[in-house]
Amino acid sequence: MERIGFVGTGAMGSALLSRLKLANVVATAFDIAPAAMEAARREGAETAPSAKAVAQASTIIDVVVRTDQEVLECVLGDNGVLDGAAPGALVLLHSTIRPTTTKKVAEAAADKRVYAIDACMTAIPSVVRQGGLTFLVGGQKALFDRAHPHLLNMAKDAVYMGPLGCGNVTKPFK
Repeated sequence: MERIGFVGTGAMGSALLSRLKLANVVATAFDIAPAAMEAARREGAETAPSAKAVAQASTIIDVVVRTDQEVLECVLGDNGVLDGAAPGALVLLHSTIRPTTTKKVAEAAADKRVYAIDACMTAIPSVVRQGGLTFLVGGQKALFDRAHPHLLNMAKDAVYMGPLGCGNVTKPFK
């Protein structure tokens, strides 16, 4: 059984956690903002002191931060996801980021025998909470198949778009 972790529990992350709570799935979560950590607790998440600690407790790690730079920092940085992820862990990049960022994360992850795919979101927090989210996913099909049940705990649909980065390019960039 997969153990779920969340890095980034602001508006979108807490909305996703609310869907997991409805599905009776407990996640381990971290955010740099104390208010976001409190939101995660309210949504039933167990909290961790760092992205590294989330990864250590998880087999699937959802990254729900805002920018390319934040993705790189929380995944590749000190005490980041890759510092704690065990071989075989799967990192889901939900942020609206450039495909080059996704590929950079996936390459660094592969060096540690960790996997990464893009799973871009097509909704705002209120729609996510109502169950109206669709994920657009790029990466290896086998990894999509592995993530699919987890994604459907948070969304009405998850659509496989093709190779790594295809979810990124399918969703319009802000």
